[in-house]
Amino acid sequence: MIIVLKSEAEQPDIDAVCDLICSLRFKPRVSKGDKDVVISCIGEGVSPHAMEVLRSLPMVDRVIPIQKKYKLVSRAYHPEDTVIDINGVKIGGGNIPIIAGPCAIESYDQFRTAVKDLVACGIKIIRAMPFKPRTSPYDFQGLKLDGIRIMRDVKEEFGVSYISEVPGVMQIKMLIDVVDIIQIGARNSQNFDLLENVAYYGKTVLLKRGLAGTIEEWLTAAEYLAACGSPNVILCERGIRTFEPATRNTLDLSAVVVAKELTHLPVIVDPSHAAGKVKMVPALARAALAVGADGLLVEAHPDPIHAFSDAAQQIETNKFAGFMDEIKPWLELAKGLPRK
Repeated sequence: MIIVLKSEAEQPDIDAVCDLICSLRFKPRVSKGDKDVVISCIGEGVSPHAMEVLRSLPMVDRVIPIQKKYKLVSRAYHPEDTVIDINGVKIGGGNIPIIAGPCAIESYDQFRTAVKDLVACGIKIIRAMPFKPRTSPYDFQGLKLDGIRIMRDVKEEFGVSYISEVPGVMQIKMLIDVVDIIQIGARNSQNFDLLENVAYYGKTVLLKRGLAGTIEEWLTAAEYLAACGSPNVILCERGIRTFEPATRNTLDLSAVVVAKELTHLPVIVDPSHAAGKVKMVPALARAALAVGADGLLVEAHPDPIHAFSDAAQQIETNKFAGFMDEIKPWLELAKGLPRK
């Protein structure tokens, strides 16, 4: 249930409505926009009586029942686009950053070279993956603690921001003081215990869509994060598993459009994991920008041929400027598109 207060409502009015919501055994969440104050009632089983009581309050303009399982991340609760600021880099609301970096940290020299090349292209948020959840136990799992030490050294030198995936609860504390965005991977998108533990720290979270997750499941997972303490969530479409073997995954660009209608959260696209082939990445990146994506997450490596993982989909970092030139016209056009 969403409660919209009248424009003249002041803080005592907001407090009074929140107190009544608590007495009705709901949790209030307040969102202040440019014109309206909106209060979301978090809980189950809204009764007609509760709605009538709330409608009768003098400072309540209207009460809107919401049947969806996600409330805090819905546009009904927060009509304006959420804009997330990562150390001066804004995401959402017409701000369209490119995030890039290697699939995994493999060595100090490999990671430093990647960061150096990407910073030269204007990239300010770097993929930094010391942990790699893999399908096979025999595949490269990341450098782990050694990778985190490399991240610290490189961050001190270049002053970049990091996005890093946490594969489980045990790794959160290891990464929390060095990363700026925590990534929840596709395999963990409905690992609700992990979502709750990540949200506890209040960091910005990038939530990838599950391998075969519906849009509602994706947004409901984002609701877990918002309800448990991390309101700054970035949604990432990375392709879903279908019957088609020509690409690694099937990039569902319609999901970007639908998600941006349903939620105020930024929605970005990962063309690398969707394609699985580096030659397809620029075209998918341009398509993502054309449908209104709020950013791109791209894999790039100094020496892709010898990469420990996902070699076929990584752009060579010393050629990343060429990729940026390929997408530049679409990037400029995308900044002028309606964002919802």
